[in-house]
Amino acid sequence: MKAIALAHDPGGANAVAATVAALRSSGAIVEAYAKGPAIRQFQRLQVTCTPIENPHLTLWSQLEGDILIAGTSQYDCFEVEGIARAKEKNIPSLAIMDYWGNYRQRFERSETVWPDWIAAIDETCAAGIVAEGFRRDRIHITGQPYFAWLLAHRPTQLRRQPNPPRRILFASQPNANEISILKTVIEVLQDYPPLEQLLIRFHPRQGKCRESLELLARSGLPHAVDESLDVLSTLQKQDIVLGITSIILVEAALMGVSTGSLAIGVQNTLRSNDYGITTLLKSAEELRAFLDNNDSVRIGKQFLVQQENADNRIYCFCYDIVRS
Repeated sequence: MKAIALAHDPGGANAVAATVAALRSSGAIVEAYAKGPAIRQFQRLQVTCTPIENPHLTLWSQLEGDILIAGTSQYDCFEVEGIARAKEKNIPSLAIMDYWGNYRQRFERSETVWPDWIAAIDETCAAGIVAEGFRRDRIHITGQPYFAWLLAHRPTQLRRQPNPPRRILFASQPNANEISILKTVIEVLQDYPPLEQLLIRFHPRQGKCRESLELLARSGLPHAVDESLDVLSTLQKQDIVLGITSIILVEAALMGVSTGSLAIGVQNTLRSNDYGITTLLKSAEELRAFLDNNDSVRIGKQFLVQQENADNRIYCFCYDIVRS
């Protein structure tokens, strides 16, 4: 089997890269193409790929394979263009969901271009996709392959969390009430035992947010901006990771770090909060209680059954699609 794999956004790139690794291990030939932030994610998972820049015309003219595997990007047309070209060439396409939400938006540009098949994270994800107009019989629940990769690479010896925590990372993200939430974090930490460091990591689409940096500068808290390429290594050095609904919270939790999701004034879209892997925090009071009682991360059986070996389930599904 020969597969073509495409990815642009970081989250989708992680899911696609984990799938590519599983396919190659099974003996499949995979041509992987990464654009923009996806390039770094492939490198981080040590999966070889070909970097792509605009325009994509040369790639599309050479597009040949038994199946197209695509990530999903909200602000770039790379994968949607690839799915459309695959349809023109009668190549079946499979899109891998890496997060819960914004399902139709991932396939909308001038028109909606749905893939032939979608790999969903769980039943909640599948139901959300159906609600956006996609056929249920074309959705296969496989789990999220990057979660499977994280579980396979989870440290055997988890770092003991000090109490009170001294090193805290805040994962910011755009368009998520992030300034108000950062203010809440700062106000709580100013009344807390002295920190060694408050580290802030900005989302790739956000850049260094000036308003956030000004808040931190005025706070008097010891702080720094995290720009490390190896985010997992950084996460494992933290006592606690805080964020909003970013996938980085799942990464931290699966690496064994206590993680709080500050969904204050925003919709709780982070399904790991429902599984109890990350902790949903809806107020400053709940944040204070979380800091005082940060327990070791417990990954429930339901999540493990859903996500372990998700990369292998997707590669088996790819073979089924090609044979059908």
